[in-house]
Amino acid sequence: MVAAVMIALLIGLVWIRVYSEARRELAAAQRHRADGRIFLAVEHYRRALRWSYPMSSSQEAAGSALESIALQLDEEGDAHGALAAWRSLSGGLAAARFLYSGEDPRRENANAQIARLMAKEQAPGIDAGATEEQLVADHRRLLSDELSPDPWWGSLLLLGMTVWIAALLILARRGFDSTGRLRWSEARAPLGGALIGFVSFALGLLFA
Repeated sequence: MVAAVMIALLIGLVWIRVYSEARRELAAAQRHRADGRIFLAVEHYRRALRWSYPMSSSQEAAGSALESIALQLDEEGDAHGALAAWRSLSGGLAAARFLYSGEDPRRENANAQIARLMAKEQAPGIDAGATEEQLVADHRRLLSDELSPDPWWGSLLLLGMTVWIAALLILARRGFDSTGRLRWSEARAPLGGALIGFVSFALGLLFA
């Protein structure tokens, strides 16, 4: 019971920290944007995205603001600023992903815009003869080629770690007598659970 209360308290404290930091960064970004300090606003919007949690209002607000800034700078001919805003949007959304996140249309669009703007820059030596369409396709491929945890193996990793730790706690509490001697009849089940949990954790860690 005490452990459950402590875990709930810890989760609550983490949620409060994430929520407060996301709101603080979002407020700072809005102030900088109102003052015309666009690049500082972009930086704080990116941080707000990184502090966001699934379905949070700050994530939606920061994402919409970065998209709006990127489009505005692109229309004004500021390719460098637009590229920075699109990269902040893509990177912030990538940082806010969790294990079962699917494809994010907003991030896909940001990557497409990054590829388009990158293709307009002068191509380095090896790509000097490539067309703009080829450069866009190459940049899109590179932006899409990322390492992500496998959901199944990631779940096995988390489940294995939970079982492993829980079994060890049970072993420490029930597997020994008052003199510290191992009671095999009581320790056998938690030892087996710890072994299964550790193997699951190791496999998840290897393949996730």
